[in-house]
Amino acid sequence: MANAAALGPQPDFTVMAAGCDETANTLTNTANTFANAFTNMAVQIRNCQNLPTVRGDNEVVTLLRRIDERLDRMEERLDRMEERLDRMELRFDNRMDRLESEIRRVNVHQLNNQARLENSHMIAGSVDEDLAPLYSLTAANAQPQVIANFPSRIEDISQLEGGRVNELLRHLEQGTTGNLAQRKTRLKKAVGGYMRHTGVKV
Repeated sequence: MANAAALGPQPDFTVMAAGCDETANTLTNTANTFANAFTNMAVQIRNCQNLPTVRGDNEVVTLLRRIDERLDRMEERLDRMEERLDRMELRFDNRMDRLESEIRRVNVHQLNNQARLENSHMIAGSVDEDLAPLYSLTAANAQPQVIANFPSRIEDISQLEGGRVNELLRHLEQGTTGNLAQRKTRLKKAVGGYMRHTGVKV
């Protein structure tokens, strides 16, 4: 049972009933007696707000309101956390894209080094076979792509025009400065060519 002192003054239904009886019995008495009886009843009726059920309902409503406010604050914090996670995910995706791009570039460099090694052996041994084509570094962000219309023989480079030489050099991320002869030599070295011991360019 709830402590009445803790809950506040409680209505006395006996007094209320007695007041009603008194009112009925004193209707013919003076106006003061009639007013006092209803005043006592009013006090007891006002005490009804202190009943455990009514007071408890008010406390529950207050508690629910506080819970609702806390949930709103939690939802706001979760929204902010979600925004931060979205930004972190975006940064992570960007870093992963850059990492994957670098990995593909490394793979292309490895493929080209292998092709250069094969070409250098063929050139050194004067093997009558086509050059191993190199892969484009300008397209390294996608799947490795062989440079289109790659020269079949080292001698073919000597017959190329300046524009085509520059195009091949850019595919291999080589400089395009210097005169045409210098650029052709640079391209030959890039595909695996070298200077013979006799000093003759291949």
